[in-house]
This record gives sequence, C-alpha cells and structure tokens, in this order.
Amino acid sequence: MPIYEFQCESCGLRFDKLMKMASSTELTETPCKDCGEPAGRMVTAAAFKFSHPASQVRGMAPPNTGTSDDWNFDKAIGRDSEKKWKTVEERNSEKNRVIRQEREAGFQVKNEQLVRSQQDGTYRKIDDSERKAVNDRRQVASQIANAGATQKKTGE
Repeated sequence: MPIYEFQCESCGLRFDKLMKMASSTELTETPCKDCGEPAGRMVTAAAFKFSHPASQVRGMAPPNTGTSDDWNFDKAIGRDSEKKWKTVEERNSEKNRVIRQEREAGFQVKNEQLVRSQQDGTYRKIDDSERKAVNDRRQVASQIANAGATQKKTGE
C-alpha cells in the first residue's frame, strides 16, 4: 500500500497516511488529523533504497542494471540521498511541531509563515514587520527585473 502525504488547506499541517490505491475523490476528501478540515494531497518523491547483496560490498560487480560500472559510486550516491531525505523529514517534523504549538496558542500558521534559524536550526513564525520587509524586497526585485527585461526588449 502506498503512503500518501497531505497538507491541510485550513491549518497547514502536513501528515502521511497509508492507504490502498485510492481514487481521486478519496485523495481530495481526506480530513486533517488535527482540525478535521479537508487536506490536499502533496506531490512526493519516490522512496527507494539501493539493496545489493552483502557479498558485493567490495567484491564482484552487480549485473548490468543500467547503472554506472562503479558500484561503490552508486552506493555512495544512494547513501547520500538517503541521508538528505532523512534531513528533509526531520525538518518537516519540526515544522509540524511548531505549527501545532502555534495553533494551540490560538494562531493559524502555515508552512510558508515559518523561518529557520541559522544558529540552531529551529523554526519560528515570521512576524508582521519581517513579512512586510520581505514583501518590500520582493517588490523591489520584481521592479528591477521588469526594468531589465524592458531594456533588453527596447535595446537600450
């Protein structure tokens, strides 16, 4: 059975659900685990793990599977990917914890409203002054980009 990932449209909580192969109506009508509101299905990466027999750790090459000839290189890539996905899962778990904590305090927070601290890696809700500063910077950057595109079109 596949594991589907959902995000609540109301509170922003992300959660996984083990379900049978579902129809499109089952995937759109899944209620949030926390608030009960409809949760939308997320696009997720495929889960895989390189599984070569223990005898091939330093020994013979695997059969031709379309991978590179250097099996140890493929194994290193697989381990690196696995490590990075574990980090992504840990960060998502921390975001969900912060969202739950903020919701218990009476605030409606979504993933987009969280920022990660460079010092300790924790997440916190962005405040209104920070949000205004970020939006102002985005607006200025957009104006600069549009001005540059206009200059290229006119040849100035």
